[in-house]
Amino acid sequence: MPVLQHVISLYLCTHKIKTMLSFFKQAHKTAILLLFMVFTVYSCKQPKSKLAEYGPVLENVMLSDDGAFRSFSFGDSLGFIKAKETAVPVEMDKDYLYYEYKLNSEGSYNIAYNFDERGLNEIHSDIFINDAAKADEVFNKFKNYFDLHYGPTQTQMGFNIWSVKSEKYGDIKINLSNESTDFTVDKAPGKVSIWIYPDKN
Repeated sequence: MPVLQHVISLYLCTHKIKTMLSFFKQAHKTAILLLFMVFTVYSCKQPKSKLAEYGPVLENVMLSDDGAFRSFSFGDSLGFIKAKETAVPVEMDKDYLYYEYKLNSEGSYNIAYNFDERGLNEIHSDIFINDAAKADEVFNKFKNYFDLHYGPTQTQMGFNIWSVKSEKYGDIKINLSNESTDFTVDKAPGKVSIWIYPDKN
């Protein structure tokens, strides 16, 4: 009888060990699966835009860190820009495109592209900030962005100007100005202006 009890006890002990091993194997598989799912979700998240650190206004207006403006470069064709822009132009001619965009609750902006026989040769954008008190902040974000990309600004007659080399047009000027003080009407929005053009001097 003691032998039988010993055999039964041994069997029960072995069965418990097998059950525990099976549990640990299942838990191990579950842990690996969970880690894989976490890694997959993390790796599929959209990478943060390089422009995000400069705030939502600059990120929306510039759209891309490439090219002179919104990934476009001087010399690009009207058809190329029209196809790549994110809206239908409000106005269009054989050498001109004009767009208007909203900035959610922040305000709005417009963009005018001018062309000659070689392609894009001038860009002008006015950014209207609903809260005029924030216009200085937006202006400084653009200034810091251009300083980082093109070196310290030169100041001429109240404008901040950067010089950039272009293959087709030689020196290109980027002109940034805060024109909020020009809006004298009460509760008028703030205004930041960007003008990119060839240096004709």
